[in-house]
Amino acid sequence: MAVPASAPLPVVFVSSPDAGAPPPHGLIGGGRLHSELLCAEVAACVAAVGHRLHVLTRAEASSEDAIAAVGRPTAVLWGLDPSETSLPDPLRGLPPGIRALPVSLGGSAEPHEGLSLPEDSRKLCRTLARTTPDGRLGGAPGQAVVVVHQGPGSDGDARWPGLTWALTLLWGGPGRGLLVDAQGPDGGLSNRLRPLAPLGADRIGWQSAGGVPVPGPALASQLPSAGGVRWWGWTAPRGTPGGGQILWDAPEQCLETARESFAWTVVDVGRDVARARDAADRGTPVVLCTEEPPPADLPLHPEMVLCASGAQRRPGTASTPVPGTVPTTVPLRASDWAGASVASWGRSARRGSGRRLAAETGLRLERQDGQQVDQRTGTGHRGELAERIRP
Repeated sequence: MAVPASAPLPVVFVSSPDAGAPPPHGLIGGGRLHSELLCAEVAACVAAVGHRLHVLTRAEASSEDAIAAVGRPTAVLWGLDPSETSLPDPLRGLPPGIRALPVSLGGSAEPHEGLSLPEDSRKLCRTLARTTPDGRLGGAPGQAVVVVHQGPGSDGDARWPGLTWALTLLWGGPGRGLLVDAQGPDGGLSNRLRPLAPLGADRIGWQSAGGVPVPGPALASQLPSAGGVRWWGWTAPRGTPGGGQILWDAPEQCLETARESFAWTVVDVGRDVARARDAADRGTPVVLCTEEPPPADLPLHPEMVLCASGAQRRPGTASTPVPGTVPTTVPLRASDWAGASVASWGRSARRGSGRRLAAETGLRLERQDGQQVDQRTGTGHRGELAERIRP
């Protein structure tokens, strides 16, 4: 997704032509009620995602002045009345390259290639969540990757505590990357980030989110931000009121929701190889951060291995890779990511070595994702990473 996940975008709804029609024979109902119900459902979807809605009549939609007053809309939703089955041809007054998506109330005439509300309201929310500033609707969801650590310390990242934060920033771009703490309430990631970006009453964590929320900028804006990285973690450590519960009980749905809203989602599982393997079994790439080549008996097939240099080899550890796999190994200089603050992690991300690390790993991961997209849809490689890496 090529839009900052925390920024609302303008959406235009063109009401159906019967908005001013009187009820038939003086009865309640008629075109006006149909149009108002459709507009209300569209407004609810746009609000749920966090975008801004502008309602125009069809006459206004053909006026350059009315469109100019809105600015350049990123999505145009075209309301159909019960008798219409397709968009009017041609559509005039819309900005070049903007495609209108037809929407109607359930029970309208069929068929049309749009969405029937409220049955398709969730689909409309997902489409709007993927909308980009250039008017592309329903683009591919963002990339996600699981990072597992096999280094020193209880979480395996004592020598590079800022690495996953920096990779989230470099891969996603400011405000467009989400760092998820899946280590549990006793893990170190949330403990490091909570003082920097506390979860206040207006912020949500796994605990307060309830069911999987509607994706989009509205969700992203309620997540705490640490130096340009949104993060979703644990509200409190074990032993404190409300803390220590098993909060991430629907990881597939939560990850899918995150991918709707963010260009990149980095899930940090600490040393939890079992959780990383479960994610890999569901098709999510895994990056292993280690101090030496993975042992032969490691029950995990990582897509990438980030190998820290300058560390002593642990006695008795095999140096051969996992049988049957040839993971790409990228050298990691642990000292670049050893800082203890967001500012130091940001400086590391801006260094040439940081940008090269993100490019080497990210392009590898995105190339694999692009091949999967190509196999499924024939759309080919997305090629968006170069635009997201910031100097």
